[in-house]
Parts: sequence; structure tokens; C-alpha cells
Amino acid sequence: MKQSMHLIVRAAITAAVFTLASGSALAASNLQVVDSHSVSVFTASGGAFGAGSSISPTLWQVKYDSNTFLAFCLDPHVGLSNVSNNYSSGVFAASDAVKRLYEGYYASSIANVSTNANSAAAFQLALWELNNDNSNLSTGELRFRNLSNVVVSEANAMLGVATGDGSIKNLYNYTSLSSVNPASQTLLSVSPVPEAQTWAMLMAGLGLLGFMARRRKAGQL
Repeated sequence: MKQSMHLIVRAAITAAVFTLASGSALAASNLQVVDSHSVSVFTASGGAFGAGSSISPTLWQVKYDSNTFLAFCLDPHVGLSNVSNNYSSGVFAASDAVKRLYEGYYASSIANVSTNANSAAAFQLALWELNNDNSNLSTGELRFRNLSNVVVSEANAMLGVATGDGSIKNLYNYTSLSSVNPASQTLLSVSPVPEAQTWAMLMAGLGLLGFMARRRKAGQL
């Protein structure tokens, strides 16, 4: 019975801590960008990128100790510098449109990024538009000549959903990662909001630990 109780406690706490730890690495100050998934360059039709400029929308993989997580860029005009990998983290106040973008497309956009980075690149374009411009890829500062391009077309579809009136489920916590080097991009990462059963599992595990501690203490009297 005692061994079974130990296994229950260990399983409950391990599961809860694993879920909660998905966001804990984001509070770290020493993060390293270890990989990226980008697509072929695009030709802008003017605006902030400049006519004929080349850009590479990218999904970044970031490492902290043995933990890795994914992040998108919030600064379309700033490159990523590897001179310093020190970042400060903070809560990102996502707009309703950004929340709809993440809740509708984030998981599917990164699912096959290793074999096809187009969806992740489209997601990045849509995020740039929502966070920095007018949510329209054909006008404003961030605009493109070829709206029939497969990535730009997919980004347009994402923007249509993001700026619509769909319900928001608040599935993610949003964390911005700002480099100590001002010449390096600010990144945005998300972690799933723990479900009610996760918190219940953690509380149950802690409760069982307390119960066992009291029993051991009583047995020593």
C-alpha cells in the first residue's frame, strides 16, 4: 500500500510539474537560439521593407538548459543577433486578433515545420501585420507585390480569421523575450494555459505528500 501511494504521488506531481514547466523556462535570462526554420525570400512592394527587399519569415527554436521551445519574431525590421543570448522576459499583452491567430493556427503552423515551413512563415507574416501594421498585406508599411504567393496567400487567410469575430478561448499564456542587445529581435513565445485537471492533479499530489508527512511524523512519536 505504501509503495502504491508513493507511485501515485510521484505520478501526480511529475505530470503537473511537467505541464507547468513548459512556461517556466521562459522566465530564464540566458536563452540561446539554436535553430531556425525559414522559407525563401519575398519581394516587398515598397513600404518599410523597401521595394525589392528580401526578407525571410522565420520560426525560431530557443534553448534553455535542456529545454527547448519555439518563438516567433515581433520585430519585422530587426535581425537576430547572436552576439548576446541574454534575454529578459515579460508578459505580452496579446490583442484579440493575435489571440485568434494563435488559437486558430499556431499548433497547425508548427506541426510540420521541419518538412514544410510555409505555414510557419505565413503565421509570422500575419503576426507582424497584426502587431506592427494595419492587418492588410497589400497596403501599409508591410506589404507585398505578389499576393498570390502561396505563403502570402495563406497569411492573408489567417488575417481574415484573426480580425474576424470568432470566440476567444484563452488557450495560451504569451511571453515576450527581449534581448539585452537592442540590435536583436524581440521574440514571442507561448505556453498552454494549464487545464483545470492539471491544477487538480497538482493539488492532489501536494495533499498526498502532506498526508504522508503527517503519518510519518505521527509514527515517530
